[in-house]
Amino acid sequence: MKTADIVVVGGGIIGISLAYGLARQGASVTVLDNAKGMYSASRGNFGLVWVQGKGLGMPRYAEWTLEAAEKWHNFSQELTEKTGNVIDYEQPGGFEVCLGEKEWSLRKSELEQLRDEFPGGNYDNQMLDRKQMQEYIPEMPLGENVTGASYSPHDGHLNPLKLLTALITALEETGAALDTDQQVESVAYRKKCFEIKNAKDSYYAKKVVLACGLGIKELAQQVGLNIPIRPQRGQILVTERTKPLLKYPFVTIRQTHEGSFMLGASHEEVGFDTETTLDQMRNIASHAVQTFPELSRLQLVRCWGALRILTPDAKPLYVESETCPGAFVVTSHSGITLTPLHVNLLPKWILEGDAPGGFEQFHLKRFDA
Repeated sequence: MKTADIVVVGGGIIGISLAYGLARQGASVTVLDNAKGMYSASRGNFGLVWVQGKGLGMPRYAEWTLEAAEKWHNFSQELTEKTGNVIDYEQPGGFEVCLGEKEWSLRKSELEQLRDEFPGGNYDNQMLDRKQMQEYIPEMPLGENVTGASYSPHDGHLNPLKLLTALITALEETGAALDTDQQVESVAYRKKCFEIKNAKDSYYAKKVVLACGLGIKELAQQVGLNIPIRPQRGQILVTERTKPLLKYPFVTIRQTHEGSFMLGASHEEVGFDTETTLDQMRNIASHAVQTFPELSRLQLVRCWGALRILTPDAKPLYVESETCPGAFVVTSHSGITLTPLHVNLLPKWILEGDAPGGFEQFHLKRFDA
């Protein structure tokens, strides 16, 4: 029998972020992670810290995302100083390209709606025409189909694998336990205590946090929560390394510190299938080359498919069980972007019930209708 104040189920970006924040508050924490990374979004994602476009129809999410982005610079520095791990974080601003007038008009309309919904109307994004866009990136001539782009000064990018490594290092330095290859089979609530079982051991804790991505659904039912999440596949292509050409990340194109270009990403409703397909790879490559014809000179060296974890509205879900108090579910498609808030704000909610303002908008009840 093993005990802890809190057991966090899930060792991806969100689970480790929460565990690190909880341990920093003095809680005894154990993380249980499957470690096989079979459907892992943390190991297969694009690495964006992204603000623009998020929060349409939910102003609190737009605020939440912007608040996280504003904390990323200091958080990145602190994490590197603490662990010695450089995560390649940069915040030069970011673009979402528009191919054709129809895309440009639709994007403009969405940003105007976000601006109208945002408290005070101070939503800091702008639409750029082709000429304005090209002035930002003179080294990369635009394709003839590029009409323009939306731009946000708050957007950035990083290396997600280096971030996960740094968070694990920081967690281990707190003395928290990280048990890998631990597929949790059941969660039971008895006498105000949780028993979390896998094939080998039982863990007992006052609280349990389910942050295991697509594994949440089955376990959450055992603590009285019906969590509406689904997988969505995204495929990503990686080119050979080349000289620095693109300072700014795009939502589907970015150049890494090592010089490779990452190209993405598809949005496929294929269940739990993580395979890659030639049709989607062609679509991704074609979109990238239409944006920057220069990319056609580069060789593709690898590709992969990974699964996003999406709620019905693609926005975060933070909820505590009413029938099994002390059981929490945390899931979000924006796990990397929201990392500073997951480390610094959510532990107070889990430990003390101290929820940030407007937090009820992220509750499960929004799906009741």
